[in-house]
Amino acid sequence: MDLKRIRHALALAEEMNFIRAAEKVHLSQPAFSRSIQALENELGLPLFDRSKQGLAITAVGAQFLARARRLAHEARNLERDMALTRNGEIGQVSFGFGPLPAASMAPKLLQQLRQGRAEFRVSLLVNNSAHLLTSLLNEEIEFFIADTHDIQAGSEIAVTPLTRQHGPFVCRAGHPLLALDNPQLQDLLPYRFASLNIPKDHADLLHHVFGVAPDQPLPVVLECDDISVLTQVVCNEELILIISHAAVAREIAAGLLCPLQVDGMPPLFAEMGIVQLRGRTLSPAAQLVIGTLQEQILIDQVAN
Repeated sequence: MDLKRIRHALALAEEMNFIRAAEKVHLSQPAFSRSIQALENELGLPLFDRSKQGLAITAVGAQFLARARRLAHEARNLERDMALTRNGEIGQVSFGFGPLPAASMAPKLLQQLRQGRAEFRVSLLVNNSAHLLTSLLNEEIEFFIADTHDIQAGSEIAVTPLTRQHGPFVCRAGHPLLALDNPQLQDLLPYRFASLNIPKDHADLLHHVFGVAPDQPLPVVLECDDISVLTQVVCNEELILIISHAAVAREIAAGLLCPLQVDGMPPLFAEMGIVQLRGRTLSPAAQLVIGTLQEQILIDQVAN
């Protein structure tokens, strides 16, 4: 059943005149008459009685028009909602963040998404990359943002680079290492380390720079995917935290944690990327999230 023809019938019921109804819907009178006749033929029932005295709505026509009004109202609402969704004013999106971007990017991003979008709904899953990848493959989320060192693009997965976050060491304010003029890598070893799950290539590099045999464990005594837990522990102990500085920027700004510059340490960074199913078109809501995040990153890079 053609929605346009239904709207034409509603216009005719309102005007009770073919010429005025045709003008209302911007059709010629012959084209409008054909539309009404085609609808009646499709239904196999007359909606209007025509006579020299004018038009009259038939009994079945009144029944049809009552339901048609509700249908047209819902159609207008649907069209409005889809337009708002297309423009990012309403919508719903499920996506994931790894621990690093959850700490460094999520708060500002979510605030920006909420501005002027009271009906925009977000479901954010924060977990490690392995869990997020499983959720993506199960289509529980549309995409996720994470350190992509251990994620390989392939036939099912597409990875888009986003930004780099540098580190890798921080310690509590007042830590003994901060009193050294030029701390060396070997100076760190007695204090042991806390960390998120370390990507394999980072682990290989740390084995090399610390002189730890590949078959021996790194001196990491606390491994946790919750950055808030890690920072609370490190702020109260002499552990050294392996993490990107961006992920603990608030703690550094508050004077709770301090970046630890170490001679001889090769560059170590988290490679943030967008991970999604290959060949899938993201929803307008998901595109809005990614576009807002990319804009946020660009602004931060210019500011710094």
